[in-house]
Amino acid sequence: MIKMKKLIIDSSLTQMHKVEEFVEMISDIYNINTNYYSTILMALDEATRNAIEHGNNFDKAKKVTIQFKASKGELVFQVKDEGRGFRMDAVKDPLSLSADMYNSAGKGVFLMKQLSDGIGQNEEGNEVSLHFKISSINNDLAVHRSQALKTYFQNQTEIVKTSI
Repeated sequence: MIKMKKLIIDSSLTQMHKVEEFVEMISDIYNINTNYYSTILMALDEATRNAIEHGNNFDKAKKVTIQFKASKGELVFQVKDEGRGFRMDAVKDPLSLSADMYNSAGKGVFLMKQLSDGIGQNEEGNEVSLHFKISSINNDLAVHRSQALKTYFQNQTEIVKTSI
């Protein structure tokens, strides 16, 4: 069983299929069910897209590094770009009443927080770590995460309807 694996991609959305293959390979090794695979993939996809778009500004000369580590009871994915970084705690909650419904800022961070068991950031702000506890591969957590996403998307739909 692998304990660490690294994927380095160019800062282009055409590289996203490599991220999916990366998660698929790890899911096969760790026998991750399709629901949890989808959860990991969606969170990692969002982190990688943010690194490509906001961190590296689609500059193909810059790389995005995705590192996988398996540790005691959890799988950790770290996504690092070559950008200046950002402060995750400064990102507004997209569900708050003060959030601008037309601004997508904060929605990716919200999704990553809802889908992972833990999220972290390095000091420079150019690396996000997503933690997935192996023990949380269960039905209750899947239902909770599905409900959180449903509520999020329902709120977005209601905001759009009220603004028309």
